[in-house]
Amino acid sequence: MTGYDIIGDVHGCADKLETLLKQLGYENRNGAYRHAERQAVFVGDLIDRGLFQLESVAIPRAMVDHGTAHMVIGNHEFNAVAFATRNADDTDWCRPHTPKNRNQHQAFVDAIEFGSTTHRSLLDWFMSLPLWLDLEQNGNRVRVVHACWHDESIQHLRSLVGPDDNLTDEIVRAGTDKQSETYHAIETVLKGPEIAMEGYTYIDKDGHERDQGRAEWWKTEATTLRDLVRIDSKWKLSDGDGNAADRLPATPLSDIAHSTPTYPADAPPVLFGHYWFNGRPKRCSPTTACVDYSAVNGGPLVAYRWSGEAELDDDKFEAV
Repeated sequence: MTGYDIIGDVHGCADKLETLLKQLGYENRNGAYRHAERQAVFVGDLIDRGLFQLESVAIPRAMVDHGTAHMVIGNHEFNAVAFATRNADDTDWCRPHTPKNRNQHQAFVDAIEFGSTTHRSLLDWFMSLPLWLDLEQNGNRVRVVHACWHDESIQHLRSLVGPDDNLTDEIVRAGTDKQSETYHAIETVLKGPEIAMEGYTYIDKDGHERDQGRAEWWKTEATTLRDLVRIDSKWKLSDGDGNAADRLPATPLSDIAHSTPTYPADAPPVLFGHYWFNGRPKRCSPTTACVDYSAVNGGPLVAYRWSGEAELDDDKFEAV
């Protein structure tokens, strides 16, 4: 084997996925897409939003089952499990069935019968997926995680995960309890660290108002709030008085109470999704790159072709 092809968030775009796999040289043979010399790695978030929910799971699942791909779980798969799991005292679902949560998960629920054999089978498969991967090829290493590689959070979860670094019932229940350390670890690994925006708010892509922003944890040299928080230009940003704002203030991070993780410059390269990038795919730093370029929102489905390099290369992205 010569390397791994790390593929971004599919979100129901099975048509783009099949096109991308063929472009990368994979052929559908004996029940799964396969490559003569490489393996695919999916960063999670196969489901929700797009038109082809079941197909978007079936293709990667067949590849994983046939040994032609790996996959880490995304926050949408985690949410799907929590949406169908009762909490410890059986008073509610781990992910409550609120209008907001139902709306986010509706495309997947519409594609199956909730509680059916098919639904249960998919959830069992999601539960079997690792939360992270640390892969080796010819003595070189590459890491894959859905949103953020954070050693402290991963170390906490290592004592709780299953034999394949996968979810357990304990993680699902504790990971949805905001008072639990496990909750904060799951949030960091699957959704990325967030930081309070000093009174500013924004309306996200789903129309929800938020007063915390996703921290760009790969920016080891960020010195201000503006540098660190990722706010898409399409999102409506407001200041503390409710007035429209063009961008966040350049408040020094030294003046803000936060514990945003950063990725060590000497660590192995890490590939992740989740962040809804746009434009021409490129690395975030010499050792970090996002492969989520909003495929379900008109952007491309992106892959990075890793072949053992210690520093990532912009020329190794492919997109459909």
